Amino acid sequence: MRLHNFVAVLATSAFSSLAHAQISEQCVSSDVCYRLNIPASTARTGSGEIYLSIRGPTTNSWIALGQGSNGMDNANIFMIYTDGNGNVTLSPRHSRGETMPLYDSAVDAELLSGSGVQDDIMTANLRCNNCEGWQSNGRMDFTASSGGWIHARSSGGAMDSSDVEAPIAMHSSHGEFTWPFASAVGGASINPFAETNIAVNTTSGGENQSSINTEAVLWCHGVFASVAFVLLFPLGGVLIRVGSFPGLVWVHAGLQLFAWLLFVTAAGLGIYYGVIDDYMSQAHPIIGILLLGALLFQPLSGWLHHKRFIRTGGRSAFSYSHIWVGRVAILLGMINGGLGMQLSGVTTSYIIVYSVFAGIMGVAYLGAIGFGEITRKRERNTASNIHEMTSHKERATARRSSDA
Repeated sequence: MRLHNFVAVLATSAFSSLAHAQISEQCVSSDVCYRLNIPASTARTGSGEIYLSIRGPTTNSWIALGQGSNGMDNANIFMIYTDGNGNVTLSPRHSRGETMPLYDSAVDAELLSGSGVQDDIMTANLRCNNCEGWQSNGRMDFTASSGGWIHARSSGGAMDSSDVEAPIAMHSSHGEFTWPFASAVGGASINPFAETNIAVNTTSGGENQSSINTEAVLWCHGVFASVAFVLLFPLGGVLIRVGSFPGLVWVHAGLQLFAWLLFVTAAGLGIYYGVIDDYMSQAHPIIGILLLGALLFQPLSGWLHHKRFIRTGGRSAFSYSHIWVGRVAILLGMINGGLGMQLSGVTTSYIIVYSVFAGIMGVAYLGAIGFGEITRKRERNTASNIHEMTSHKERATARRSSDA
């Protein structure tokens, strides 16, 4: 009898150990947390399902957790956002670098019970059946003591989309951490997050965790650069060619100088973000740096052009440098603004509005250039004719004098 009881106790203990789910929780802010459970069989063999939970407020457009130890380079990402019907959309994606991650149909993952939106909190409990060998850099050894993970989120309005391929805005906060696996191993449940008897081991972000809020930096960068290239630079160029009022030159100079200061500030913010977030290899920042170099001495060349023009009434090498660098830079800056909006992942409606306004200002600017050149040519011809008539009269007077 005693032997029978001893065997029963051992069996019960072994079953409890098997069924007891160990949950490891990583919180990257006070209200955004991720949970992980690695079943004992997966931890032993390195192959099998794992369980993840993503939880955060609906003040975020989307929240994501990814596998990867090299930022977004070849990272496997689980992204969630509201579907508009009280539930969440799970969108497994793959990222090949600092561009918008794209949906990956090769991922064998599904939402579990407990997922949804409640009290303005979205939760996604999910099971992934092939996370150990999903993609190259995202391959993860669950027999190891730890693994590298990344996280990100974007503040803003709810996406309310059930489309797993929906375009997303750029993240406003992101980071990476190392997740120790020991506290996540245990259990064999089909949904460990639904159990009442679980052990949750919580840490804040893990090792090497970083979280950078870049929303304000990106917002200022975009607004400053757009105002400079789509409004002030072309407006100053239009006025100097079609305007005619006292102090026109100083109005032109003031607008261009203010726009130049806005652009230099925007470039500094853009370079700062591009360096810390590894975006400097993209076309938008490369063109931005070229524009910064081209426009760096534009105020000086403009001043030299003005001084020479006042003295001689004609153009000099400084004049042609100032004029043509300005023309090319303004048009290229407008185009680069559109590239920047695409890179940031803003919605199509914003890109359309920007494109329409930039197109109108671009046409107006080109029209003013054409008008200015035609007017200048006419003035040159008129001055030449007057000069020729004056010379003819002087020669005729001289002949009459000599005849007398």
